[in-house]
Amino acid sequence: MILGCDNLSFTRRQALVAGGLGTIGLSLPQLLRAETKVKTKTAKSIILVMPWGGPSQHDTFDPKPTAPQEVRSIFGSTATQTVGLRMGEYLPKLAGMSNRFSVLRAVSHSIGTHNPATHLVLTGYPPRIINQELTKASRLDNPTLGSVLARIRPSPEGMPSYVQLPLPMIDNGAFSPGQNAGFLGTAFDPLVVTQDPKSGGFSVVGTTPPENVGPERLETRRDLLSQLDYHAKRNENIAALQDMSTSYTKAYNLLRSAISMQAFDIGKEDTKLQDRYGRNKLGQSALTARRLVEAGVRLVLVADTTENTNGKWDTHGDLAKPLLKHLPESDYALSALLDDLKDRGLLDTTIVAWMGEFGRTPKLNSQANGGRDHWPHCYSVMLAGGGIQGGRVFGSSDSLGAYPREGRVRPEDILTTFYHLLGLPLSTELHDPLGRPFPLCTGTPIAALL
Repeated sequence: MILGCDNLSFTRRQALVAGGLGTIGLSLPQLLRAETKVKTKTAKSIILVMPWGGPSQHDTFDPKPTAPQEVRSIFGSTATQTVGLRMGEYLPKLAGMSNRFSVLRAVSHSIGTHNPATHLVLTGYPPRIINQELTKASRLDNPTLGSVLARIRPSPEGMPSYVQLPLPMIDNGAFSPGQNAGFLGTAFDPLVVTQDPKSGGFSVVGTTPPENVGPERLETRRDLLSQLDYHAKRNENIAALQDMSTSYTKAYNLLRSAISMQAFDIGKEDTKLQDRYGRNKLGQSALTARRLVEAGVRLVLVADTTENTNGKWDTHGDLAKPLLKHLPESDYALSALLDDLKDRGLLDTTIVAWMGEFGRTPKLNSQANGGRDHWPHCYSVMLAGGGIQGGRVFGSSDSLGAYPREGRVRPEDILTTFYHLLGLPLSTELHDPLGRPFPLCTGTPIAALL
């Protein structure tokens, strides 16, 4: 909607429930009981910052300072509080608080094109079309992480469960698969906020009624919504009607919710805190994300990209110029977010992830001023909060940062770790419109981080 596998208390048989939530394999009461039983899995929400386009591992979390010049970071590196971890020199604030996060240095898969790789890292499933760059999203796709949470673990009434800001991820007109609900239907798509949060009057279209719609007219629309919902329930096999009813209900609740309106209003934050995050799209989006999870949103996807292209991090040439701007922005935004969540007592219940769809080639290419091309075979991901231990480096790359040396992690392992920390039974199954079962996840939790 655009407005602007190891919980062992459940057997497989118990997981396959007729009725309940319909398209998933567990009833709501079971899921709620599971959440109360799992005391070591404390996460309630996720803030996923996605530097879309593929950030260079050599210039962020794996600089290779002793490698040949054509391999190592084009910048210097800096020491951190974590043994065995050096980081790019333009991430000094994060380096000074490395005890709060962990780094995966051997994330690996085989898809080297943006849109299909995005589907893999956000759903945990390979896409229908592997290596076609401008693959578009389809209702045959697997649902993204946020949509799964919206279906299984929705936010309190009046708050959206899955919010994406400040932009959708679109590559030259192709809306990337992996960022919406896929076969779960439009009712579980994200609330996509496309307004620039760094503008002074930031608000979200849809969180306040139009000027000509007063309380009486809003209630009249509620009556119409009730009729739609009645017919939707009587026609349970008509997926489009069900989607429409659910979407309209969510929109109405959003209009009526004072909590949602306040959550999106970053103008209520202290100006010094806004400065701390950075007065740019990424920084103010990260601040908005904190406000949203504080209000109960399950997942906020901060798409760190530019309009209609992934060029912000897709650095094939002239590597230095964009990174000199984007790395400090990321350093400010992520360090402020970790501090802010910690100060508010939210870091223990909020997973924070900085994760691209892949990394960059070990060697600089021959383009003007040097750049790096797509490289999914080994790259770095930063994880924090929600039960993830800080101050750890898991896995390592070879001397060139080209392939995993040890501790290889797949994208599906990362998503499975998220579900584990959220206390969701990993035996849960989703079902597509044809009734075919899909496991909630196909990976293995990264035990070393927990």
